[in-house]
Amino acid sequence: MNASVVRVRSATLAVLLCLAIGAACYHYRAQVPEAAGAPATEYVGDVVWSFVWGLVQENPRIDNCQGQALAEVRVTSNFGFALMTVATLGLVAPARVEWRCAKAQPTGGEIRLPGDTTRPR
Repeated sequence: MNASVVRVRSATLAVLLCLAIGAACYHYRAQVPEAAGAPATEYVGDVVWSFVWGLVQENPRIDNCQGQALAEVRVTSNFGFALMTVATLGLVAPARVEWRCAKAQPTGGEIRLPGDTTRPR
């Protein structure tokens, strides 16, 4: 095999490896069933880190739901995160945690029939 063929194959392999590192991932989801037609908010999240086999870990701060419940939590990892975890023998383990807030619940009140003009007590 000549040198130019080896270079082309090496470059192709490097490109494929880079694509695999960036694209490969897996997800874990904890999801609450939603009422039909009641979508939750968009995903919000951050990368969290665990160090020294979980002795020191970062927990996400969920402060955007404004008192509403969580509709779904998704934990995602990718090839790069897995490679970092394996290369450090578990000393460093990143993961992406994302969540969606449940749709706002209507506030309490009285249900009235059409045409009912009496004042609430």
